[in-house]
Amino acid sequence: MGARRTAVKAAVTGLAVGAALGVVSRRRGARARTVLGGHRGRSVTVVTDDGVRLAVDVEEAESPEFAVVLPHGWVMNRHCWHFQREALAGRATLVFYDQRGHGESSAGSLGACTIDRLGDDLAAVIEKAVPEGLPVVLAGHSMGGMTVMAFAGRHPDVFTARVAGVALLSTSSGQLSGSTFGLPGPIGRLVPRVTPLVFDRMLTRATVIDRSAALKSRTNLPVTRYIAFGPRASREHVRFVNDMAAATPTEVTVGFFRDFLVHDKAAALAALGSVETLVMVGGRDRLTPPVHSRRIAAAIPGARLIVVPEAGHMIGLERPEVVNEALIGLLDRVARRTGAHPRR
Repeated sequence: MGARRTAVKAAVTGLAVGAALGVVSRRRGARARTVLGGHRGRSVTVVTDDGVRLAVDVEEAESPEFAVVLPHGWVMNRHCWHFQREALAGRATLVFYDQRGHGESSAGSLGACTIDRLGDDLAAVIEKAVPEGLPVVLAGHSMGGMTVMAFAGRHPDVFTARVAGVALLSTSSGQLSGSTFGLPGPIGRLVPRVTPLVFDRMLTRATVIDRSAALKSRTNLPVTRYIAFGPRASREHVRFVNDMAAATPTEVTVGFFRDFLVHDKAAALAALGSVETLVMVGGRDRLTPPVHSRRIAAAIPGARLIVVPEAGHMIGLERPEVVNEALIGLLDRVARRTGAHPRR
């Protein structure tokens, strides 16, 4: 009898240990799957009409209601949408891509570093990477939001035919040349005059600056922390963003910065009034402060504006739960409005 009890206890203990090890293994597996920047889907290369090769990453869904295309921001890459990819996976076909000159996409000429060119690139991605007949929702962050505006303005027929919803996160329709980056008083007033000179100087030294990615990353880190995040940002997220910024060629960084100074897509916002539109911004955004998002929302009839308190520019990383909930809400509204249903 004692031997039998001992055997039963051993078996129960073994099962418990096995279950515990299984939980640990699954947790380790989950951590491995969610390493920042670690997600991968089906790789597609889209070649633009000027020969730039765009690296596109498509995450399929078994029965998608939509295709969600997510252009990223300045000096970022497609992996900055890490948490949104996890939240939306399965409901929609997700299309991530590196904007020209960013991540794994080629750059083209310095003169092609313009928002208008990015709008044309987005049109090419939709044409070549999104299944025909599948409604499209566009979610653009920062420069990616400007990309959506340029696409709407330059390709109105395609926009009207294919796009059912838009999310504009931490972005601007124009008037960026007077940016103070949140610096107060006389220093802030000096920033709009000094910053273009600094970037022009960077362009003349681009080869030297890009020679050491590690040095560039260390030098940029305090700037990234101040410019891109609110006060409660995690060190991991700051370093993740900083590494993406440091990996972006200086020529590309400067080229697009120059175009921001003349960026004006206020007229293009009218097209967004025909679709469900979400506008979001962090209350502590120093790159595209809330005034820009309020201006956008006021220009788009029916647009929903969400200001996330204490968040900085990188709200998708800093407040993923808030951004994900808002994006899912946008998809729900688009589905009700269009009668979209999962494909079988």
